[in-house]
Order: sequence, then C-alpha cells, then structure tokens
Amino acid sequence: MAVDHLQERLKLLQERFLERARGDIETLSEFASLIDQQQLPQSELDKCYQLLHRMAGSAGTFGFPELGQAARAIEKKMKSCCESATNRGRSADDLVSVSVELADELRHLAGLLEKVPEMASAAGAQAGAPAAADSYDGAHGMQVNVMALGNSIDYLADLVKSLAVYGFFCESGSIDRPSDVAARLTELNNASILLCVDSELGDVMDFREQYLPKAEHRRFPVVCVGHENSFETLYRVAEQGATAYFCEPLDMLELAERIESLALERGSRPQGRVLIVDDDVELGEHYCLVLKQAGIIARLVSDPADLMSELSAFEPDLVLMDVQLRDYSGVTLARLIRYEPRWLGLPIVYLSSEDNPENQLDALSKGADEFLVKPVTDDYLVRSVRIRCYRARQLSDLMNRDSLTGLLKHSLIKQEVDRELSRCRRAGHTSCVVMLDLDHFKRVNDTWGHGQGDIVIRTLANLLRNRLRESDVIGRYGGEEFLLILPDCEPTVAVKLIEAIGKSFAELVFWAGDDSFQVTLSAGVALINDFPVSDQAIEAADQALYQRKRGGRNGVTLYDPSPVGVKS
Repeated sequence: MAVDHLQERLKLLQERFLERARGDIETLSEFASLIDQQQLPQSELDKCYQLLHRMAGSAGTFGFPELGQAARAIEKKMKSCCESATNRGRSADDLVSVSVELADELRHLAGLLEKVPEMASAAGAQAGAPAAADSYDGAHGMQVNVMALGNSIDYLADLVKSLAVYGFFCESGSIDRPSDVAARLTELNNASILLCVDSELGDVMDFREQYLPKAEHRRFPVVCVGHENSFETLYRVAEQGATAYFCEPLDMLELAERIESLALERGSRPQGRVLIVDDDVELGEHYCLVLKQAGIIARLVSDPADLMSELSAFEPDLVLMDVQLRDYSGVTLARLIRYEPRWLGLPIVYLSSEDNPENQLDALSKGADEFLVKPVTDDYLVRSVRIRCYRARQLSDLMNRDSLTGLLKHSLIKQEVDRELSRCRRAGHTSCVVMLDLDHFKRVNDTWGHGQGDIVIRTLANLLRNRLRESDVIGRYGGEEFLLILPDCEPTVAVKLIEAIGKSFAELVFWAGDDSFQVTLSAGVALINDFPVSDQAIEAADQALYQRKRGGRNGVTLYDPSPVGVKS
C-alpha cells in the first residue's frame, strides 16, 4: 500500500471522526442545558458518559489531543456521578444532580474541536514497518536475503555459497562501496541479514548507522562470525550491536536456522493476525489500516455479538479489545472468550482510555493479559502488536510443533490434509499431498549416531521451509518421514518441485568428526482431489513412496489411481 494512499485513507477516517464528533458535541451541549436546569435523568447521564468515553479514547488518534484530554477529565467526573446515582438505586427516569461546572466544561469542548488537527500520520505505520505484499517467494512464503559485507572476499564467498544451498538469496558487498550496498539493500522488499566477520563488525555497524535510515535498522540485523568464543569477545560483539555471533568451526545448520528466524521475525510476510473489538468504527478502522500497512492482518468487530463467530473464522494471534462497548463490558467478553478451551491461551489486550491502575488490575484479573491506554500513537501500536503476536506465535509453536524440526506434529498435519480436501471441494482447485522419507536413515543412525541423524532431519526440515511457498504446509509424520501439502498445485509441478529439493538435499555434505557422508530422499505424490477422504490421499502418497523405495530410492513417484497404480 503506497504511503500517499494510506495518507488519503487516514484523512478520510479523520473527516468521518470530525463529522461524528460535531454531532456528539452538539448532543453534549444539550446535556449541558439539562444540567443547568437540573433536569438530567439517569438514562441521559449514562449516554453523556458513553459519548465522553468514546471521545476521550479516539480524539488523540485523529489529531485532537487537547479535546481527548478534556473529554477524559470530564468523563472521570461523569463516571463518579453515574456510580453515585447507581449506588443510590435511582431508576433510568429519575433526575440526577450534577455540578453546573460540568455543564460549562461540556460547552468548552466545542472550541477544542475547531482547532487545526494534527494530521494522522502514516509515519507511525511506516517506521520500521515492512511493505505489505500479497505473495512471497523463498523461505516458506518469504525470500530470505543475506548480504555478506566486508573485504574478506574469499572467506565470505565460501560462506555465501554454503548458505545458498538452504534456499537463501545470497549476495556479497564491499564495505568500500557503501552507497552501492545501501542502494541494493533498499531495492529488496524483505529483511536482509547482514553477515560479516568479527574483525570488520565495527565497519559494518558504522555503515548501517550512516547509510541506512534509523527507522529501518531492525530490517537489517547483523550476524557476525569469528574465531574466538571468550566472554570478552562475546561482550564486545554484543556491545557493538550484532544480533547474533557464531564461532568457527561453523555449524552451518545452526547458522541457517538463526538467519531464517531473524528474517521471519523482521520480514515482510504477515507478522500476526489481530482481531480488534471496538464499537468506535472510525477508530477501529484506523487501527486496522495502520496494522495492515505494517504487514499485520487485522479485522474489526464493531458488534460484540459477532465476537465468537469471528474468532472461529479468523483465528487471531491476538485480540485488542476496548473495556467499554456500548451495552457490553469488555471484561465480561474476555471471560466469555475463555469459556472455550481453544481460546484459553489467546492473548487479550485491553485498548482503552481507562487509566486508573486499580481498575486496570481489576479488569486484567478477569481474563485479559495487558492494558494499552488510549490514545496510542501509530508507531507504538504497531511495535506493541508486533511483539505480542511474535511471542504468541512462539508459544503456539511450542505446543503445536515438533521440538526437533519446528514442523507441525503428526496429528495436526493430518488435520491440515482434511482441511485442504474441503478447500479443494469448495474452490475447485487441484492440490497435492507428498509423503517424503530419508533413504537408508537407519544406516545413518547406526554408523554416525542418533545425534548426527537428528542433524540430518533438522537440515531437511530447514531446506523444506526455505524452498516451499507460504501456502504450503509441512509436517513431521514420523521418525524420518515428512508430509507436505501443496495447495493449488498440479501433480507434474509437485513432482518437479520435490525432485529439485531432493537434488539440493543430496548435494549437502554432513560431517561426523573428520568423516563426511551424504543422504538422499524419496517421495510419493498423490492428488488430494482424487479421494473422498483425506486418509486415502495420505495412503496413496505412501504407496507411491513405497514404490519409489522399491524402484531404487532417490527420486519421486506420482500415484496413479488407475489399476496400474503408480507412475515413476
């Protein structure tokens, strides 16, 4: 989304806020007249409080901080009046006594609205925020860029060549030509990992500081490699600002996994799914717009009655919810969400103008995890949500993913096949399931040990993540078996893809002390659409795999539903 277009939409939301705020202030002025006459019923007092609460929470975001602060001050006084009237057991039609000073304060709000607004800025969404994209290439949905910087040309060239096998897009750049390197990095949409040797770390950090915008620094983490592992060396490297350090001899798999992790955390792929629950539609849409520009998928629920159905349909990583929503309480809604076991671990963050610490703690004790006080700047909102989504996904991965490979566990990958079969029926597209197995893996464990066997499994998992699309699903099916789902993919394309992955994997050299060895893989491919139930599709892929094993391994076989059985 272009910045100009974002600015245009933010301006439109601001105009909608102004139109609504003028109407609200006119209503509040009418309430002021009733206060002067001591003719304000309990029901109107409640409405007055709700209007002030909404204005206090949204005015600052749309460029009227003074209006928001004044509305909040009056809101607190109105809240005391509401609570006092409720404690006295007054009915909705009973007249309540309110200080005439509040009437004057309500009239004062109109003047604050006429001040020139501070234009809602796209800068907050842009600072440190990646460009949103509809599709990605490379590491399971995202291209991972590695820029090796420095003058240790031969060493870095060998390092880059080794990393390229894992599916990373690797380049080398000379620190003596900083303008050219900066221009190249700017061309790349995704995060780029800067790789350097220990002796040139200072030069690389100086380059990043001088030639790359400060707001973009998080997109360019620095990974350093060196020959010493002493505390003094590690402290110096950390003090200079390197994100990670690896000591020779390098564990290439560990280095590749760290690079992938850094890229996924900082890259341009969607960095979370956020459900915003707020009855202030303009404010909620503003939040959605800002988060989407930052690469975070956001959806607004303005009617709390739709909350549970939207949770199931959207499956968010995080819920941002106002504490007060017209006739509903956010605290009660948070408790309601926890009724369903699947949402017990879902982070709920209150986004509210409530700034009383005691009230915040009371609300948090009933189901939520944290409080953000309105108004929040766009930049603060993006950074807060990104951090919380990342942590939420980390916790989810711990529960749902295999500890060795980070891939989906057996039961979950089977569920995904079932879901993909349903999607195929609805959308009419073609999808494939792949059963993949390491050749002679028992021999690897027996000869080199189970530790080396684990390294082989992790390496293949990493290679798969870096070669498949974001829409593809990968799971560890058994010891050395993997199950892949390739949505919207023709069988012939699937076969060529897995053959290419198998070729790259066979080129990798594993070391056990001074000895080296290589491993190949076999795979069976089946068309999901050919079967009435997902288990039969998985069984067909397994049969094709078995046929490949009998036919010599190290290759891919396509299942054929005809009586002949399979195609090699």
